[in-house]
Amino acid sequence: MWWLSPRVWLAGGLALLLALIAIQTVRVGRLKDALTEAQKSATEARSALAGQKDRADTCEAALTRQKAAVDALVAASEQKLAKADKAASEARAVAASARKQADALLNARLKGKTACERAEDVRRQFGEVVP
Repeated sequence: MWWLSPRVWLAGGLALLLALIAIQTVRVGRLKDALTEAQKSATEARSALAGQKDRADTCEAALTRQKAAVDALVAASEQKLAKADKAASEARAVAASARKQADALLNARLKGKTACERAEDVRRQFGEVVP
């Protein structure tokens, strides 16, 4: 019974130990390769992230400039609208006054018996209404 010999058991145990060590060595090697690949991927991702952050900062700065420009245009437009509203109100007031003056001239009774006296009356009334 040779298999009961301690040397056989020792050799078998040693062979098993060496096989396990070999398997672990292969696994450790694969893990190191995977770690190296993961570190490479992480470095690339960090680089890409930095580039994206730079692009985002550029876009944000451009957006801020555009918002300021739009705000300036809004303010300028509001000022122009206010001036236009004021001018329109003044024009309406002048138009209303002119209508009153025209109505007064059209509705006025002419005085005078002759055409010359009536023309003189129109001139006088026009002079009173239009400065």
